Amino acid sequence: MAQPTSAEKKIIHAIIAVLKERPGLDAEYIMSGPSQEDSLSPIFSGSLRLFGDWGSVTLPIFLAWRITPQQAQLLIFQLQAFKDQHPLLLADYVPESLASQLRQHQLDYLDTIGNGAVYASPLFYEVSGKRKKTPKLLANRSLQSSGSKILYQLLKDHQLCNQPYRTISQRAKVALGAVGPVIKELQTKKLLVNDTQKQRHVSHRTALRNLWETAYLGHLRPKLEFERCALSAPWTLDNLPSLIKQQHLEDQVIIGGELAASFFCENIRPESATLHLEKGAALKLMLRLRLTPCDDGPITIIHQFAHNNAFDQRSPEGLQLADPRLVRCELLYGEQAEFVAIAGAIEQLYLFTEEHEIDRSV
Repeated sequence: MAQPTSAEKKIIHAIIAVLKERPGLDAEYIMSGPSQEDSLSPIFSGSLRLFGDWGSVTLPIFLAWRITPQQAQLLIFQLQAFKDQHPLLLADYVPESLASQLRQHQLDYLDTIGNGAVYASPLFYEVSGKRKKTPKLLANRSLQSSGSKILYQLLKDHQLCNQPYRTISQRAKVALGAVGPVIKELQTKKLLVNDTQKQRHVSHRTALRNLWETAYLGHLRPKLEFERCALSAPWTLDNLPSLIKQQHLEDQVIIGGELAASFFCENIRPESATLHLEKGAALKLMLRLRLTPCDDGPITIIHQFAHNNAFDQRSPEGLQLADPRLVRCELLYGEQAEFVAIAGAIEQLYLFTEEHEIDRSV
């Protein structure tokens, strides 16, 4: 179970204060599962007990803040994955566009403004339409762009957390001062723990990846997008891999998105692609690949943010494929229903197994 940071505690206490103003409703925060025997997944940050003369319910809480449109789809996906545990989303503010989707999927949520919906018998609670009146709470450093880069490197190298802060900052390409606050937040959340030899290690890699996905989609990914493109006639998306080879760009172009997913999973006929390119070389590479700007083009160009954005293995043709974590995020970023199933398949095939094996080895 992740321990809440000071910013997250402010969200919890603000929501409890709002609930206490409701006639016949009270609430308390519990630093454990719904019962003493329950062991919460690290994705949760304790439980919220709601009670009154009508009885009581205790629900594991999932915290979020500064929810962007890109994060909204990921939040729904994550909450549905744990739906059998009846998670309760707590946020500083849940926009109505997301709230309506949560209600449609019967996913419980509460925010600090007073909006919320809880469908946990015997409690049925629903309030909507309240607008945000106060400034948003400051986001944790781990969910900012620099934090996203640090989390990515910790996922790529499970021993990096024991290296000096300077090494981590160089690997993540962030300022040295950004590392300490992120490491401390991960320790507060119990995602980084010390063993008997006082060595740090990641306690739950899947929970760390979930945190990174939220940070990447909400803050870093929008900043990386460079251009939407289409291939000049007569070339089509099917020709893109061969064009990369013909231009000898196998080491300069990383294929991501739906096109990369077609290499990872069977029975996918891609209609779109993401290309991860070095920032200074993007325009030149677009010309060599016959790519022209197009507002609704099927090819998205984004800048690489790290030296290791590529998967360890290449395609049979020798092409670089994006790391499965990035491919999965790109599919969720597209907000298309058919991509959600593919993103789930990539998680099952390439991420869960590796994460669980590393967790068992440390």
